[in-house]
Parts: sequence; structure tokens; C-alpha cells
Amino acid sequence: MPLFHQFIENNAKRAPYKSALVIDGVRTRYDVLEKRATLIATLLIKRGVKPGDRVALYAPISADLIAAFLGVLKSGAITAATHPTYNRSKLHYQLKHTGARVLITDCSEDLQALASEAGLETIIVLGQTQNILAQASSLEEALHTLDPDDLATAFPNIDENLPTSIFYTSGSTFNPKGVVVNHRIMIAAASSVIDYLGNTEADAILSYSTLASDYGVYNIMMPLFFGGTAVIESQAATCAEDVLEVIEREQVTGLHVFPPVLFLLADMGAHWQQRLPKLRYISSSGQPLYPRHIQHIKHALPTVDIFSNYGLTECKRVSYLPPSEITQRPDSVGKPLNGVSVVIVDEHDEPVTEPDRVGELLVSSEYLMLEYWKMPEATTKAFKYNCFGREKYYRTGDFFRRDAQGYLYYVCRKDDLFARNLWKVNPREIEQCLASHPSVAQVVVVPVADESAGFVPKACVVLRAGHEDTTEQVLLDYCKAVLDWHMVPTQCVFMNTLPKTDSGKITAKGLI
Repeated sequence: MPLFHQFIENNAKRAPYKSALVIDGVRTRYDVLEKRATLIATLLIKRGVKPGDRVALYAPISADLIAAFLGVLKSGAITAATHPTYNRSKLHYQLKHTGARVLITDCSEDLQALASEAGLETIIVLGQTQNILAQASSLEEALHTLDPDDLATAFPNIDENLPTSIFYTSGSTFNPKGVVVNHRIMIAAASSVIDYLGNTEADAILSYSTLASDYGVYNIMMPLFFGGTAVIESQAATCAEDVLEVIEREQVTGLHVFPPVLFLLADMGAHWQQRLPKLRYISSSGQPLYPRHIQHIKHALPTVDIFSNYGLTECKRVSYLPPSEITQRPDSVGKPLNGVSVVIVDEHDEPVTEPDRVGELLVSSEYLMLEYWKMPEATTKAFKYNCFGREKYYRTGDFFRRDAQGYLYYVCRKDDLFARNLWKVNPREIEQCLASHPSVAQVVVVPVADESAGFVPKACVVLRAGHEDTTEQVLLDYCKAVLDWHMVPTQCVFMNTLPKTDSGKITAKGLI
């Protein structure tokens, strides 16, 4: 079976002069990307990197960083990417946790201390022109030291079951868990998603991605995997015009984004359909979509398919909703992909068979992670073994319900529920209510401690442009007309923006 990076190698041989990447408008051909990846792999091997060693990546997105990711795979080592906005303490934690031997970065400050503190043997600096210290060298200088014969160095034989990457979760803990995947998992996951999206080598896929999460890696690597073009913008969009301008300029055919980008597109004008003749689909994951936003986008882009998906780092993609169902079931995430098995269980781990009854979703598929890196207890706790006809199921920690037709509906994280006077409050349900108000652009609901009630819900709201005169009381009255008393927020706080995770999802961090 070919390895993940070998699919990209074959595409470079077949169409060497085609644009593989377009990053902030700058193009990189397949042959250039492939040569660069081969040079980096050769350099790593000459520096003593062996299959199974960890190589950390810590830099903003660039063609060289993507080549480095592929070069690590070619060498048989394991990628461990850290988000480029992480502070030094978070970087130290992930370097130590992975046991990385090599760091590839654009940072050139205090490298001696970093190498010593994190136990690094080598630091390769992107964009530098001279040696920084004994353990660090610039990528350009290091590559120029390679002899032509070095490129003939035999790459190691790599088992498809050998881990390729450690993806860190974007959970609520300071020290996130490292999800381990291998070539087999990456190929199976990419192939399955490509199949239902109908991707071909003619596709140009736009995302706002880094290599620091599984979602970002797949957004960037999947177009290369099927021979298309990955269009990447390094700066987050601030308005619909930012997104639409890139789609128009690069003739984008597919858009892979988190819902906050769709919130922006909900305000675009209907005239954009004529200017985006090649855009055929939008694919979103990571957070629920709001029906009102879907309606606005469908009105502006009536021929564009919208895919609502559900997945998580531990199991790349679980389900998707066919675009033909998006109007009828806008709040559904569809049915499981082929080969994916899901079970909804109650508090006793017994299967829930009645339609629309809520329980925790368990998932089994060939995309399941191998383990949490160096966390055996967390790995064991995450799985339920030898049950429901499968070797193991992953406990997602997400509450779901399934309707009589088998469609899945995300309810909330188990940890999101809180009690108000013994009544259970689901923040996601309040958010859906407020998001349906015409004045609301984005919303997050958080629990606030209360002496008498335990906790009460607070809504943090971003208003749509032109609706700044909407008052708190208007929104509270709107909730009172729709929700049970215990679900009505005690306050609505207006904000200019909501905080986001490093990967781009809206988060409640800092709002509680």
C-alpha cells in the first residue's frame, strides 16, 4: 500500500508544473514542492533522524513549512506541529511531551536556551541566511551543504502502521492531549472525505489553515493528495468581502472552513453568484451551523452545495449531511460515513434505541486514532472495548440524538451542561435560539456562578452591522418567548468579537 506522501509524489510526477499551493496569492508548483520535501527529508536523515523520531514544526504557514511536513513523512519520522501563536511555555510543553529531537521553526531568538530546555539536538530555521548556533542552522544553508549524491540516499522502508503525526487537541485543558495517527489512518480518512465531496484534480480548495491541527493538515494535504490545488490564506477573514475576493481571484471550487467564516458569508449580497461561477461547495465542521445563516448563504449562492459535517481530532470525520438535506434538516450533521459505526448510549452505557432520545455518541471506524501520545490511562479511558460487535468504540464526550430516519443531531458537550436550580441548562440550545434573531451575528453562552441558583446562563453577543441599536431586553424577551424559564439568560453582554481557538473555532475561554 502506498504511503500518504507517495500519493503527492505521484501527482508531482504526473503534473509537475501545476500549482500545488497558493499561499496569500503566491504560487508553488508541484515539482518545486516535491523537490523541496525530498531535500528536507535527505537533510533530516543526514542529521541522524530515524523512523519513529519526532520532528516538531513551529512556524506560520508557508510553502517551506508544508515541504518540511512532507519531508518528515518521507524520512519516516513523526510530525509534531505546534501552533505558531503559542507562547514559549506551551511550546516547551509540547516539545518535551513529544520528545522531539529536531525543531523546524522561523524563530531565531534565544535558540540556545530553547535547545537546552527542550532537549533538542537540532534546530532548523526557516528564512535565515546564517548559522545561529551549533545546534541551529538555516534551512537554506543546510540544503546547500548537500552533495548531489546525497539525494540518492535511500529513504528507509516505512511501515504503513508507523505513526506519521501527533495532532494536539484544542480542548479546554492547558496541556492538550496528543492524538497519534499513521499512514493507514490518514489515507483512509482523506479518501473517504474526498469521495463524498466528489473532489477531482480540477479542484482548488480554499482554507484558512495551519499545520497545527488535524483539520488544518487535512485541509492543506487533501488537495495535494488528489492532485488539486490548496489555496491558503494566512490571515483570518474579517468580512465576507475578504473571503469572496480570494474565491473569485483563484477560481476556488471548494471552501473548507469553520462556521465563523460562514457567519461572515451570511451577510454577503446575492450578486456574488454570478461572480463565483466555479464555486461548487462549502464544507464546514467543528461547530453547529445556524439555520438562519444557511438560509442567507443559500439565497446568495443558490447553486452552491453546503456540507455540514461532524468530526473530532480522535476520529477525523464521523458523519456528513448531504447538501440535498440542508434545507430540510439544517441542524443535522447527517449520517455516518461508509465504514463508520456509531452508537448512542445512556448513562449506563446501554444503547439508546428510541428516536430523539439524547445520549453520548460512541464511534468506531478505521479512522480512529491509535492512542493518546504517552497517556496510556487517558487512552484506556477513551475507549470502550469489545462491545456492540466491534473491537472498540471511542467515547466522544458529545451528547447526540438520532431521529426516526437515522439522521444525527449534535446536542452539546457533556461538560457543557450545567444546573440552574437543579434544572439542566444546555448552552448550545440557547445559542441556537439567539442566533435565529435577525440582529445577532454570533453568540456564545457561558455559565456564571450564582449564590442561589448555582449557575445561570450569560449570553455574549456580537450584533450584525446595522443592528447596533438592538437592546439587551429585546434579546431577553426573544428568549423568553421561545425557551423554558431556566434556559433564558440572565444577561446579554454585547461584544465586538468573540474569542477563538488557535484553529479558528469560537471558544468560551476568557468569557466565564
